[in-house]
Amino acid sequence: MQRRYSAYLTVYLSLVFGIVLSLLFVLIESAATGAARAQSELVADLGLDSVFAEYNREVLNQYELFFIDSSYGGKNGGIGMVEAHLAKYMEYNMNPEKDLSLFGKSTLLGLSSPYLEIEEVSYASDNNCLVWKAQAVQYMKELYGGGIIDTVKEHIDTVKINDWMDRDVAGEIMEQMRAFEEALSEKGIIEFGAESGEGYSYLHTSGLFDKIVGSGLLMLVLPEGKSVSGAVADKGTLFSQRKRSGVINQGIGLHRGTDKSDGILDDLIYDAYLMKMCGCYGKQKQEGRLQYQIEYILCGSDSDAANLRKSVELLFALRAAANLTSLYADSEKKSEVELAAEAICWLLAVPEFTDVLTVILSGVWALAESVSDVRHLLSGGKVPLMKKGNEWHTSLAGIFDGSLYGENGDTAGLSYQNYLQVFLGVMDRNEKAARSLDIVEMDIRCTDGNDQFRIDRCIDYLNVNFGFLDAGGHDFVFRKCMCYE
Repeated sequence: MQRRYSAYLTVYLSLVFGIVLSLLFVLIESAATGAARAQSELVADLGLDSVFAEYNREVLNQYELFFIDSSYGGKNGGIGMVEAHLAKYMEYNMNPEKDLSLFGKSTLLGLSSPYLEIEEVSYASDNNCLVWKAQAVQYMKELYGGGIIDTVKEHIDTVKINDWMDRDVAGEIMEQMRAFEEALSEKGIIEFGAESGEGYSYLHTSGLFDKIVGSGLLMLVLPEGKSVSGAVADKGTLFSQRKRSGVINQGIGLHRGTDKSDGILDDLIYDAYLMKMCGCYGKQKQEGRLQYQIEYILCGSDSDAANLRKSVELLFALRAAANLTSLYADSEKKSEVELAAEAICWLLAVPEFTDVLTVILSGVWALAESVSDVRHLLSGGKVPLMKKGNEWHTSLAGIFDGSLYGENGDTAGLSYQNYLQVFLGVMDRNEKAARSLDIVEMDIRCTDGNDQFRIDRCIDYLNVNFGFLDAGGHDFVFRKCMCYE
């Protein structure tokens, strides 16, 4: 007798199990795909973090800024070397067990990266060095806040309003003296008695002028016992020369992680940054190629001596214009000069030239006071932009006995470094930025392993396209950006 068994439950379970198993496989596949995607994102992030952790240590130590040196201390550099470093870090993070004695020696995901491309970079030198400047300005804002430039802005405004940077007092006085002496010659007038050194004399005035403009100004104002650095730099290898020749790396410039404001306030903050980081006369940077680095930024010569000489001439010209303005604003001094000019012209029988001689005497007095000012500044003293009567250190009597130096007491005012910052504030911003990066290159090249350093290889932003492939043949393509903030 045959028995019949009902098999509907087995069929039902088989069908349900097939559905559940299919769902389970789908879930496993989805989990594996999600894990592969998550790992690829993580690998990309860790790779970028590792690359950005390879910032140049000397740039950070000396300038407090973060940049990747794409040459990594070598002779050549560029995007390709950064890609190679990124690929190395990604390879390790895709297969972290490959150096370990584990079963299988590979992950179940089998992740690989057949595609990697750095699409965009920002170099420190991009946009006339604005990438470097933007990071420096941000550093200063975080360190000091926004009130670090109020005083220097006021000083710069005073200089600009009075056109002191564009005025050549010595040239103006020279023209007036030429006219005055031609008039004396036409009349056949010769001054006698000037040899005694007593009383008013045009010859003593002109002799003092010749001493100021005819001899080396730097040696005239250099404080006693002080010497000048003999350091020299090879400008031909520096950034500003390569930029002028058009042989620098170019990136995308300012990126979305950068504060793009670049007005006069940012310029002044950058000037304050330069004064903090760079050396100058009286505050030399001994470990740099040049010791008077601010003077190099201002003047651009290849030696400390030449840059200091030009800076002193610039300072002397500014002080001469400011002193002449101060003298004309002082009714007592102005009257004193007019009386002296009138007396000399009466003795020379040329009263019609009193006004001309008044201008000459005023100018020579302002120049003599400026010599005293610059010497005092180089000695570490301070001199105000505009002077009042009791702040003058030379006298009109000293003009006639050839005296150049007065007694400079301690007064409120600007130091030599303050005047340098004013000069930075009025110079061409692009030239200033380029020369400041010359200084960076000179300093970093003096350190171990950085003798080939170039600022236009230094990166602070990357935009990278990634392509990953897992063991199941799924591909993951995405883009990531990273910068120093």
